[in-house]
Amino acid sequence: MAERPRVLLNFASSLDGKISVAPQLRKESFVMSRDREDHRRMRELRASADAILIGAANLRADDPDLALSTAERRRRLADGGRQPFRIVVTRAGDGVTPDRKMFDHTLGGPPVVIHSALMPAGVREPLARVATLVSLGENSVEASRMLEWMVRELGVRTLLCEGGGVLAGALFAAKAVHALYLTLVPRILGGADAPTLAAGSGFLPDQIPDAKLGSLEQFGDELYLRYDFTWS
Repeated sequence: MAERPRVLLNFASSLDGKISVAPQLRKESFVMSRDREDHRRMRELRASADAILIGAANLRADDPDLALSTAERRRRLADGGRQPFRIVVTRAGDGVTPDRKMFDHTLGGPPVVIHSALMPAGVREPLARVATLVSLGENSVEASRMLEWMVRELGVRTLLCEGGGVLAGALFAAKAVHALYLTLVPRILGGADAPTLAAGSGFLPDQIPDAKLGSLEQFGDELYLRYDFTWS
């Protein structure tokens, strides 16, 4: 098997297993955790990674910068250190536009767009001016192929995925996830259409990914858990 990076997932979830409100109820940017500790840990995880990955739905919904803390960015710039690649994966590039924060070179490391051959030339051309574009797959981007490319071409050893559920589901299906960092937030979101941590078609009963609890910490009313996965 070709080499793949160590894959970490980082999510915050409500008590009823949702990672965001239902799309029809979302009127503005939504943040699950209201505790600064969650934000601090997110930045800490980002600093441990060679690349930070999100799906296009996350980009459209939240427009994250995928950046390190200001202090860490300044330190690396002063030391000549590299900042993590900022990567978005998309089939056709819907909503992946050059004005998104992850393409601002003053905020972080080199931006990369991984896409399928379905991305129209009219979408590729403006993006090519702000990011490296990589076409992998005819109709979709296959997770294992994407991970192998990251190791081979970018030298990525540790990859942090910050969602969303469709991308996380694909990484679980590829048996690629090594650890899940989960902030359990004491909120009830409800909504049959509210997104969950792992979307997609689901898993057969004998193929369900099982994890072991690696750590558990409490800060205020929130729980910070790490679950480790071992694949046969």
